[in-house]
Amino acid sequence: MRLSDVPEPELAEPGDALLRVTTTAICGSDLHLLHGRIPGIRPGSVLGHEFAGVVEAVGASVSRFHAGDRALASFTVPCGACWYCGRGLFSRCADQRVFGYGAAHGDLGGGQAELVRVPNADLVLHAIEPGLSDERALFAGDIFSAGLDAAAEARIEAGDTVLVVGCGPVGLMAAMASATFGPARLLAADAVSSRLEAAGRLGAEPLPADQGLAARVRERTGGRGADAVLECVGNAQALEAALASVRRGGRVSVIGVHTEPEWTLGLGRLFAKAVHLEFCGVANVLGRWDQALDLIRRGLAEPAAIISHRLPLEEAVAGYHLFESRQALKVVLTV
Repeated sequence: MRLSDVPEPELAEPGDALLRVTTTAICGSDLHLLHGRIPGIRPGSVLGHEFAGVVEAVGASVSRFHAGDRALASFTVPCGACWYCGRGLFSRCADQRVFGYGAAHGDLGGGQAELVRVPNADLVLHAIEPGLSDERALFAGDIFSAGLDAAAEARIEAGDTVLVVGCGPVGLMAAMASATFGPARLLAADAVSSRLEAAGRLGAEPLPADQGLAARVRERTGGRGADAVLECVGNAQALEAALASVRRGGRVSVIGVHTEPEWTLGLGRLFAKAVHLEFCGVANVLGRWDQALDLIRRGLAEPAAIISHRLPLEEAVAGYHLFESRQALKVVLTV
């Protein structure tokens, strides 16, 4: 990682906008890029896919935005024209791109920068209403809408017991979103004490994520297990814990990013328990962000509560070190 000057992006297509970034953030999936889990990152790639700012210029076919408008960006750029996009299933679009995610995901410059080219701007940007700060709106473009997507796909019902496995930023957003569905009990598991403390501040019952997790969940549910489990880590151990902790006929929603080429899954156990296993895949942010922003606007969710560090963009490299070493829960960069 380094901070450097790069050529400013320019409008390239009629549907483009140039966004002057005012607030951006470091996401856990940015670490996947640094650790080599995602192909296609070349030297000089600009990272970052959580960002908001002010529109500086628009292409000829952009109608919803004008220079001077405040706007939030989605982390993905779907085509907007395919069968999936036409049905609001934007995250299933085969031609979607991701900001700052390398050549394998569209080769778009990222938002940890002063200026970003935003393709398909009428779809990919969301106006930020007056009175709503960048920080309050920011996470609707990625992690809060992702957490909401996981909660919705888990089909949480009022009175359910919900378990969130993994209390990193996405897991905390999933817990916050789950609470809006009216569960009777909200449990949260992680191996890091500071993250469990953060989950507790959001109203969840913290549990250590160890070999005894499933037993602890059963103790709290009359021996059954959780009605819905949200797996927010993205590794085999977390998914195993989720499957072990869910009740018979329960639902497991997976929003953690899995990149393992293969994994042995005990199908007999899942068949016997009649588990509903839902991989959310790339979160349908564009399909959820109106609902997400409404929850934020009404004060039913406050995603900015997880921000632990605020740094200027010039200190982004230090922010990455804080985040990777788990000294920071969520780092926001101002430009």
